[in-house]
Amino acid sequence: MYDMFVRPSGAAGEEGVRLMARSGTAMAREAVSLLGVEDPQARVLEIGFGPGLGIVALTGLLPAGEVIGVDPSEVSHRHAEARNAAAISRGNVVLLSGTAQALPLPDEHCDAAIFVDNLHFWPDPLEGLSEIRRVLRPGAPVVCAFTPPSGGPPSGLRRLFATAGFVDIEESVSANGSLLRAVHPSSV
Repeated sequence: MYDMFVRPSGAAGEEGVRLMARSGTAMAREAVSLLGVEDPQARVLEIGFGPGLGIVALTGLLPAGEVIGVDPSEVSHRHAEARNAAAISRGNVVLLSGTAQALPLPDEHCDAAIFVDNLHFWPDPLEGLSEIRRVLRPGAPVVCAFTPPSGGPPSGLRRLFATAGFVDIEESVSANGSLLRAVHPSSV
């Protein structure tokens, strides 16, 4: 499971990323839509991008913006690079190695963030959410989503986001899975 989905590596990771690519497009699109980013020049972060499906959906909405993907897996990087090669060469997509707990970005660098099917694998979700809050600009939205194959959201998800300092927390369920949208507070 770890090598297949948590931090894809080796043959198991290749198969896991291919499975994610076959089943994750609908949730990636829904998470991006729920994010509600309207500025075509926005800078949006995707954490744990896997095969790069969320990046594809984001670049479609941000023709003059920047999508920053952060993932620790070399297998995920390879798949996302292939899937997003044109956007990378245009300079609209940057893929970085890292984790939610140690984002390689400066403070208040991003206008929004998404992460699908990975918060429940983070060693310390509160630390990861606090780090995300650090790199988001005040007022920035964040969407966390879980597809049914991932096992769904952990219990206490709303409380976790509130403890990390997010506001306007809304949870929803759709045919694609469970989603949570929250906002970095405007005044810190």
